[in-house]
Amino acid sequence: MDKIKLVVFNEYALGYIMPERPDTVYTLADSVLRGAPIRTITAPYYIGTGDTVRLAGKQDFETFRVVFSGYDNREEYEFDNNQ
Repeated sequence: MDKIKLVVFNEYALGYIMPERPDTVYTLADSVLRGAPIRTITAPYYIGTGDTVRLAGKQDFETFRVVFSGYDNREEYEFDNNQ
């Protein structure tokens, strides 16, 4: 079974990637102060050639002020455990 990836998109958005949609980042939180575009709806980000995506860790959840405890499940989610 493929896992849901918890990621940081372009260093301004915390989100997740579903296995069946590997080119789409669904947003948990983003930050205009970190460079996120101002949006009126929480539409997903589509990964383009110039975008950066990395696995998120517990520290990223703290940075974006999202509670990590519900995502701390290695059977369902893939994340950076070294943070």
